Amino acid sequence: MGTSSKYLTLLYEELENKSKKLLILLFLVSNSIFSQSYIGTITKQVNFREGPGSSYQIISPLKPGTQIFISSLETENDFYSIINIATNEEGYVHKSYVKVGKLVTRSNQSIFTPNGSTSSYESELKIFNNTSKTLTLKMNSKLFYFSPYETKNISISPGEYDFRASAPGVIPYIGNESLRSGQAYSWQFFIRTSYR
Repeated sequence: MGTSSKYLTLLYEELENKSKKLLILLFLVSNSIFSQSYIGTITKQVNFREGPGSSYQIISPLKPGTQIFISSLETENDFYSIINIATNEEGYVHKSYVKVGKLVTRSNQSIFTPNGSTSSYESELKIFNNTSKTLTLKMNSKLFYFSPYETKNISISPGEYDFRASAPGVIPYIGNESLRSGQAYSWQFFIRTSYR
């Protein structure tokens, strides 16, 4: 009887561990689905708002056919976080007014080129906006703005960053970047005329 109860306890623990692993796996899979970005279109005229709800300030009305960048299929109060591609403004629209289209693939290449070391703990970025448009660069939650043809030096904490580079009339470029401490990097923003 003692051996049987030990066996049942071990079997229960093994099943419990497998279900925990399965839950973790399901959580990771669901997160990866929701963190994907898409191109979409507005289906009916809708108010483009500063926050995820009808009580937030209206940025502008969006007409049917307006092309948008959907940051994630995860919603807040049934509102998508989007960018109006034409203006590069960020805000929210109710999901019932959006047709989700093509998946925007994340870059799997490093965009920042290492070009030496620095005496600082921070990572040093030298960024050149080689376009006639205003560039917005989002590194995790930090936003940086660049005038046309502007070069800017930025100090940023080392670590892992999800990045998004966007400009008016341009489909945002997204990916992940790992920045090392004491490393200098450079990057040049330019516009590719075709989207795959």
